[in-house]
Amino acid sequence: MDEIFGGLHVLFEQLIRLLQIVGLPIFSVLLIVGFLLLLTSGKNPRRKKMGYVFTIVFGIGALLIAYAPLVAHSLGGMEFSQDQQNETVESMVDGAGTIGPSLYKGVWYISVPVVFTMFYFGLLVRLSAAKNPQRKRLGLGMMIFSPLVLLAAYLIPSLTNML
Repeated sequence: MDEIFGGLHVLFEQLIRLLQIVGLPIFSVLLIVGFLLLLTSGKNPRRKKMGYVFTIVFGIGALLIAYAPLVAHSLGGMEFSQDQQNETVESMVDGAGTIGPSLYKGVWYISVPVVFTMFYFGLLVRLSAAKNPQRKRLGLGMMIFSPLVLLAAYLIPSLTNML
C-alpha cells in the first residue's frame, strides 16, 4: 500500500515540476501580452478590460505556479523523495523543459520591435495632438508605458531562472 502512495506522491511532484517548467513561461508570456494590450488599448474599453484581466489573472497565476509548491512544502512539512525508479515521468518533464527558454527568446525577439514601434507611435500621437489633451495623454502614456513593458519582457526570464 505504501508503494502505491509513494508512486502517487512521485507522480504529483513530477506534475508540479512539469507545471513549473512549462506553465510559468506560458503565464509570463501571457502577462507580457496583457501589458501590450494595455499599452495599445487607447480608448477601446474592450481591449483595456482584456489587458487588465490578462495582467491580473496571469500575473497571479504565474506567482501561484512559482510559489504555491514552496508554501505548501513549508506549511505541510512533507519531505520530498528522490525516487529514481520512475524515469519515464522525469524524462517527459525534462523533455518539455526546453520549451521555456525558446519561448522566452521568441517573445523577446517579437516584443522589442513591437515596444519600440509603440514608443515611436506614442511620440507621433503626442506631437500631432495639437490642442487635444486626451490624445496628448494617450501619446504620453504610450511613451511612458512602453519601456516598462520592455523591462518586464527582459526581467521575467531572469527572475524565473532564480527560482
